[in-house]
Amino acid sequence: MLLQELKEQAYKLSKGDRLDLIAALVQSLQNQTEIDDWQYLAQRNHPWRKQLYVKGQKLLASTIWQDMIANEMSVEETADNWDLPEDAIDEVIRYCESHQDLLKLESDEERYRLVEKGVSFESKVAA
Repeated sequence: MLLQELKEQAYKLSKGDRLDLIAALVQSLQNQTEIDDWQYLAQRNHPWRKQLYVKGQKLLASTIWQDMIANEMSVEETADNWDLPEDAIDEVIRYCESHQDLLKLESDEERYRLVEKGVSFESKVAA
């Protein structure tokens, strides 16, 4: 079965079943995270988010990585921007590149939860 077919099937599930499926997928991806030994990254208690944060901060590794990509920053610029050591940025990059499935899954889950609360992602053009 292709990924697109799986997505279509998942959207047909009830909200409760969909959340159970997401929890199971996140758990399977989390198992890989627990094996890795990270110097600058750590897990935080969260009801459904399993990706790693910068130790001692409420800052997702993916936030730094996405900011670096979107703003076309070097490791040095990113380290300066976030006031982190360059080694921490290198670790964020390694983590995010090796856990893209988890990051995508959590991004989809966050979007789903926001839509369920009535948040619209459609751009509104001023008349």
